[in-house]
Amino acid sequence: MQVSPESVRKSGRARQPNRKYANETFTGLEAIDSASEHEVVSWQEAEQHSDSDEFDEEHALEEANEQEGVSSAGSDASGTLTPNERSDSAASDADVDIDSTQETPILLRQSIRYRPYVLRRRPKRSDGVHVRGITDPVHIPPKGVKPDYIYSLFGDATRDLVHMARSRDQWCHEATLPRRPNETGTEGMHHFFSHPEEKRQLEATRGWEWYYDHGGHQHLSKSQAGVSLGADEAFAHLAPSSESSRTVFMGPYGRQARFDLPILKPLALSEAWDQAPSLNLAENKASDRSKSRKRQDGWLLNVGRGARCVEWAPNHAGDTQYLAVSTFRPKSNDTSGQPKVSPAFTAQSFPSSIQIWSFSSRKAPQRRSLLDPDLSPCLRLVMCTDWGDAKHLRWCPMPRDLRKDGQEGKITIGLLAGVWSDGYVRVLDVHLDQCEARQTSFVKFTSAAFTAKPPSTLCTCVIWLSPTDLAVGCANGYLALWSIYPYPGPSSSASLPRPDLYTPLHDSYISSLSSAYPLLPHLLATASPSGHLRLTSLLSPQTDYVLAPRLRHPPSHIHFSEPCQAFIAADEAETLRLWPIRRFFGPISVARCPSQGLALGVGRVHGSVILGCEDGTVFVTSPLRKLLFPKLTSWQCPVFKHEFARWGGREGNGNQRGRIRITEGYKAQEAPVLRGTGKRAVEGMVVATIYEDEGQVRCVSWGTEVNIGGWVAVGMGSGLVRVEDLAI
Repeated sequence: MQVSPESVRKSGRARQPNRKYANETFTGLEAIDSASEHEVVSWQEAEQHSDSDEFDEEHALEEANEQEGVSSAGSDASGTLTPNERSDSAASDADVDIDSTQETPILLRQSIRYRPYVLRRRPKRSDGVHVRGITDPVHIPPKGVKPDYIYSLFGDATRDLVHMARSRDQWCHEATLPRRPNETGTEGMHHFFSHPEEKRQLEATRGWEWYYDHGGHQHLSKSQAGVSLGADEAFAHLAPSSESSRTVFMGPYGRQARFDLPILKPLALSEAWDQAPSLNLAENKASDRSKSRKRQDGWLLNVGRGARCVEWAPNHAGDTQYLAVSTFRPKSNDTSGQPKVSPAFTAQSFPSSIQIWSFSSRKAPQRRSLLDPDLSPCLRLVMCTDWGDAKHLRWCPMPRDLRKDGQEGKITIGLLAGVWSDGYVRVLDVHLDQCEARQTSFVKFTSAAFTAKPPSTLCTCVIWLSPTDLAVGCANGYLALWSIYPYPGPSSSASLPRPDLYTPLHDSYISSLSSAYPLLPHLLATASPSGHLRLTSLLSPQTDYVLAPRLRHPPSHIHFSEPCQAFIAADEAETLRLWPIRRFFGPISVARCPSQGLALGVGRVHGSVILGCEDGTVFVTSPLRKLLFPKLTSWQCPVFKHEFARWGGREGNGNQRGRIRITEGYKAQEAPVLRGTGKRAVEGMVVATIYEDEGQVRCVSWGTEVNIGGWVAVGMGSGLVRVEDLAI
């Protein structure tokens, strides 16, 4: 029996389509083509009980009114729902609590419950469906809502689900700041679960046999050449003026003290509170008591110019940690007679340097922080070059057992890869003189251990794929892969090494590059000014790739978050987003930035992320909670805010004269990420604020080891670098 649609009154509030009747055998099976066998049987049983030969209009009106929350006497409806329509409705209205079903695997269970809510979505279309290879979490069966959401993000493989579940139990309770590991190691900082101890030990030993046993160290040492310089000769690579200093105001709110920080000198953050002026006698007594309280240990460095890149050296589990800092070239006021060129596509060579600072750690029964507040950091090495600014620096992150390499009296720091302004990518084997006196060494490198450059273009960014392999982005949109061992010849030879792989990925400049190491190191994510983010597999780069929705402006940095199994970056809408590797086409918003995000750092041994913005704000958040539990409100904790104000004219080196204020002690705040919570349009245009270059946060970096995983280094455009321990 068929009923015409005109015989049933339609309600404007009813959003479900009308019930359809057909005699075809396969009608209604398109919604269960990807369901499992036991779910198909349950749907067939439900269809036998629900369908009848006659249409009961009165019963249909009652069901429609109950769905809309009104009585049957005062409203209209369109009829009952077929099993296919009930599946779409249940998929949108069901709660995401994974404990609500008995079929949920034990790896996906969690103890947090939420208030149910109703989320209505459009009905599923049966025509023109594009299958992406995984289940769409919007259209899912009525049971197992949360498992299908998890499967769409992490896959259905047991290994991936185990990594996700262990990461959830380890770090999901951290709303913002990372926590220190407990005695059992079940909470706090921990190595990634996709990189177990056996795998790390194998990489640390057999992965470095090429360097210690097969002559790799000899190859690199023959190619790398450098000469020692005096302090006066090396200072020309650091800053033109020796009297330059920064005026900084720090301390408690309303009682900040002034500090004049000379170049290449450290300042303890605790001094700002010890020397803060008190307003009355009561505050004097309170300040005396506050000195005995536990404070956040940290240091403030003046590196001379605006910090461009900061990177902690890995594989140092002792009492000393090393930080590499590169700076910007000072601006010149004299532009007469200089041709107008594009710095991004033009090779430039001028004197520059990379600073290596050492920080001491100490354990004490009364202190939780390992950053030693009594022993000030020391500038151990200044690597001077004539290759231009080091635009991008990356230490080799693979585990390594530091063995004797034939250099007596030397401390091995690691392999440092970088991209310089002259367009070349180089690798430096960094060593320090082992001496008791904390002195500074000045070395000018004339050639690197490894030097390469693609033809007719410049290198823009670099990452490590293994202890011997480099992936380099180019200005023409190509990706180049090199192996530093075996090396065909010294870097001074006329013929540079040819890349093992040279393939186009974008139509223009590659601004950022990241690898999914250690989970899937063959997956690379790249960003371009064209607005496209691309995920490429090195197994077949021309066929196995996917593009994310186009952005108006490319993110300045893109990194891989192993606990989330996703790439993370800040987009042009001032939102921190995740691009899951299995759903790269669908980004997920996890935090809201106060301004445009410029610097991004992902934890190496925890799930927290630190972000620096244009307005000088630095905040920490945990994207894993928002990814696994979309109903939870995202939280973010502002660490401090760096503000710069002009004062007078310009210095002799071209930098702005000004004063700096650093405020801290902010409370953690909620970060709404729903659509419409960002900037509002004013007269049809979105207003954007332009900030001073010196006041921006340019680079950030987390510690690499479990004992110092909470250490963070933040570089500002004013030339200050702040180092502190944020772990709680």
